[in-house]
Formats: sequence, C-alpha cells, structure tokens
Amino acid sequence: MTEPRLDNSVRRRREELSLSQQALAELVGVSRQAVIAIEQGRQVPSTALGLRLAQALRSSVERLFSLAGSEGVMARLAPAPEPAGLQVRGDRVALGEIDGRWSAHRLPPDAPVAADGIVAGGAGSRTALIRPLADASYLRRNVLVAGCAPLLGTLAQRVGTRFGDARATWLASNSRRSLDLLHARLVHVAGVHLSEAGSGVDHAAVVRERFPGERMLIVNLTRWRQGLVVPPGNPLALRSAADLLRPGLRLARREAGAGAYKLLRRLLEHEGADEAPLFGPSASGHAEVAQLVRCGAADVGVAIESVALAAGLGFVPLAEERFDLVVPAALAETAPVARLLEALDDPGFRTEAAHLPGYDVALAGHVTTLDAA
Repeated sequence: MTEPRLDNSVRRRREELSLSQQALAELVGVSRQAVIAIEQGRQVPSTALGLRLAQALRSSVERLFSLAGSEGVMARLAPAPEPAGLQVRGDRVALGEIDGRWSAHRLPPDAPVAADGIVAGGAGSRTALIRPLADASYLRRNVLVAGCAPLLGTLAQRVGTRFGDARATWLASNSRRSLDLLHARLVHVAGVHLSEAGSGVDHAAVVRERFPGERMLIVNLTRWRQGLVVPPGNPLALRSAADLLRPGLRLARREAGAGAYKLLRRLLEHEGADEAPLFGPSASGHAEVAQLVRCGAADVGVAIESVALAAGLGFVPLAEERFDLVVPAALAETAPVARLLEALDDPGFRTEAAHLPGYDVALAGHVTTLDAA
C-alpha cells in the first residue's frame, strides 16, 4: 500500500535552529541522506523517527507533519476578551505561528481585514481546527500584535507594504489582556501603557514580574496624553477625575484591565474616592469611548487624545504616558517580528504618525533590554 504523502516543515524548522542536515541526522540517529529524503517529501518517517525529529527540533509532530490536502490545521484558540459578550466574535480568524505552534484569534464579524482562516471545528475549546485561506508559508509571515493603540493598525499596514517576507495583524486588546496573550504565547508582541505621573510603576517593573525567566525587549511606539473625552466646548465643565462623581453623570466605562481604567481609579484614589461607583455604558476601547460621547450615550469618558481630536470632541488631559511594545528577545530575532520592529524606523511610518493628532513618535524604536532574572 502506498504511504500517504506528507507535507512537512522539517527543513524550515531545522534552519530556524541553525542546524545542518548532518547535525540533525546525528541527533535522531539516521543518515544525512535520510534527512534529505524526508525534507524533500520522498520518505515518510516512522512513528518513532517522527517523535525523535519533533524532540530534536523542539516542536510537535503535528507541527512538523501534516497530510497533504488535509482539511485544516489545529491551532490554539485565544480566549474571548472580558467581559464576555462585549464584542461579538465570528468564525473568521487571524493566524500566526509562535514557537512552532499555530495561534488563532477570532475576528469580529465586521472587522475590515481579510481573515487567515475559518473555524472548522472545536469551537469553544482551547484548540480548534482551522481551515486556512492561504498557504502556510504566507501565514507564517504574520506577526500577531495585541494592544489598544490605534497606531498599531498603521504600523501593521506599513509592515505589509514595505516587506515581502512579513506582515502583521493588529488585535485590539487592553494592556492586561495583551500581556496575558503574550505570556501564553498566543501573540508575538504585546502593547502596554501605564500612566507615568505619580503612578509609582513602570513598564520594566511590570515586565520583569510577569516574565522573570526570559530576556525581554521593551520597544517604544509612541507617547500620548490620556484624559477626559467630552463633547465640544465641554458643556458640563468637567476638569478632573473628581468631577466624574457628580450625581447622574454617565461615564463611558472601560474594563478593569484597561490602562484608562487604572488611570481613573488611581486619580480617584488620590481624591479619596477609589471605591466610588461609576455609572454609564461599557466601552471596549479608546475609539468606542469617543463614539459613545459623540452620539450622546455618555457624558464623558477616559481615553487618549488622538481619538478625541479625530472625532471632533473636547479633551481635558489628565496624564502623559508612553505606549510600549513588549517582545520576548527570542521572538525578536525571528524574521517577521524583526521586520515589525524595523518598521518603526520606516520614514513613511514616522511621517504618517507625525501627521496623526495626539501621537509623539520621537522615541519610537527606542529599546530597553531586560535580562532574565
């Protein structure tokens, strides 16, 4: 009986690890000619050899080998954002490969981006069968970037425009969830922002605590101001966090993991009202805060200056912050992620960002390296 033809990524993974064919052959106990035959698809390895190859290449058998013409790939499915139901999720997904494993993120049904795949089975579990909508080599170029800065969308598009061997997908997410996704190796890069003035914390301390055993990079994307987004002319004369305690005021509220939420609670704590209840509709990001204020569903919200200016709204600054990209050093050395970081110095990106209101990219690309603790 003829053995089924296998697609395999043995050669790609071997080259990622800078192993020669002879070195791999010695690790798994076969000849160099056998390794060549497997890489070229002329030989199907036995189960034992497949397991030895996976161990030597620090991968899984499923990631190294798949049946040609198979219906899909198994991917780890990123959990839905909290609170559940805040954003309706569909069956379209963005795909990326991290440490030899596929990661899938459901896209909102109205997301104006082309999907990488469709959920074909296993929905609701931690893994799912994904039917790819492009070939694997194209999907492996994708860098998954989680964060709340709208500027990440501009950066992602710049990567795809400038480079032929890399692309990027921006996944809107608050700072806490972005770090959670990075820690679980469900994204390549996490974007975070913490208010600086009087906060007593910085990004380096947070990253060291979260990733103590890894060498990490903190790369600046932008600086911005965060504050109160109000209707034009600020008709309620809102000037500080204390003003948000007025009876009947409707606040566009952010989730607990958002930087805007942390800033507001810190300022209210300074006023001695950190436990004060706040009322109003929920918003899933900076842009939605501005939308709620603009349509009159909320009287005020806390967000970044750029979204207020873009929506023609008023803005009362409360804090200056930096928005940084957090990247494991090992991932930063891979070609797609390195391209993303390189794009921060792209003249086109810097020129465009300089013409977007509310962003300061003077320090974009500045790197702080944190060694493993």
